[in-house]
Amino acid sequence: MLTQQIIKEIIDTELEEIKKKKIILREEVLVLKEHSDKKKIVAISGVRRSGKTYLMFQLIQELLETKFRNNVLYINFEDDRFTDQVSQMDLIYKTFLEYKNPKGRIYFFLDEIQNISRWEKWLTRMYEKNIKFFITGSNASLLSSQFSRSLTGRHKLIEISPLSFKQFIAFKNKELLNHSYSVPKIAETKNLLERYLKSGGFPEVVYDNQSDVLKDYFKDIITRDIILRRNIKFKESLKEIAVILMSGIARLYSLYSLNKILQARSINTIKNYLSFLEEAYLIFKISFFSFSLKRQLANPFKIYAIDPGLRNKVSLNFSRDIGWLYENVVAIELVRRLNRENIFYWKDTKEQEVDFIIREGLKIKQLIQVSYDINDENVKKRETRSLIKASKEFSCVNLLIITQDFEGEEIIKRKKIKFIPLWKWLLE
Repeated sequence: MLTQQIIKEIIDTELEEIKKKKIILREEVLVLKEHSDKKKIVAISGVRRSGKTYLMFQLIQELLETKFRNNVLYINFEDDRFTDQVSQMDLIYKTFLEYKNPKGRIYFFLDEIQNISRWEKWLTRMYEKNIKFFITGSNASLLSSQFSRSLTGRHKLIEISPLSFKQFIAFKNKELLNHSYSVPKIAETKNLLERYLKSGGFPEVVYDNQSDVLKDYFKDIITRDIILRRNIKFKESLKEIAVILMSGIARLYSLYSLNKILQARSINTIKNYLSFLEEAYLIFKISFFSFSLKRQLANPFKIYAIDPGLRNKVSLNFSRDIGWLYENVVAIELVRRLNRENIFYWKDTKEQEVDFIIREGLKIKQLIQVSYDINDENVKKRETRSLIKASKEFSCVNLLIITQDFEGEEIIKRKKIKFIPLWKWLLE
């Protein structure tokens, strides 16, 4: 039975453990700080094991060094001393007030909150009190319509991804970020890019060099975040579509083409499976660009994996598919920098394709090609031809090709095209 004494022990033990933790600083904490003085509940979402909890720890460590050190509570509801009963939330709140006697604003960090039944109702009831809530939970629970309805206009969803290449570099050798590119530094940066493309940016993989855990991550995402929560009947079909999509990154798909590959029972099944995989942050889609929504929806979409290392561990392909990995990493970085709704691909009837079209309002801001082997003259002609065609189509002069090594600017058919190596673009 949960008692006030047990809660007091949990409060003290958790904060003492957090104080001792060595945490690699991530700039995403600035987003949490930006919202720490605002009323809205901050819900931290993202793929499993991407560092959501440690991001909260980073902010907690800073708060414990301020006058608010007695105003901080951290609870992890994976602790088996808690049940799923929402009534214990009131006991936790009451115990905290009596035990810590906080003055001013209180900061509640509630981890894995989906383990508490009707937690949304409790947060709604507590919303008007002088408490700043930071919560994490299963992605399905934080994206649920129930949560949205209960806290409409009263929460801010912040999505966390595995480490970017820049964060990866900051951990491995921060000096490489000073933009003083000597030959040795460029060589080391390129070597680290190879490692990033192979193993990805999940914190445990980066910090502890434990890439073997990636298969366990994939299994947990499929089983715990999708199959169990969604009561999936055809488990093998879900796993199969996940592996197919992770193996075939940066390719074009439609619901009908996937249905044909899997021989599923219905298009709706494929549609649901795709939605579940996206909600679990295993994959994400990029749509065809057209000013016509009808035409946009009628065309195939591209699929990308949330992390190159995770993709490599579950892929059916034995080769590294370096060109596809380059494009996938660019897609991940674009989503990190921009609103995903403003990122598209484009293809015309003559099969001329542009990997990424960046929209800003009603205008096209930038056209991007990703080409690992731009030194091949035929490849270069193909990539630039498509870029120039799209440039004319959308009246866009900001043309970029991301390469392996080549850097510079060229005028081709009166269009200026900038070339930049992937490692340098990722560190901009």
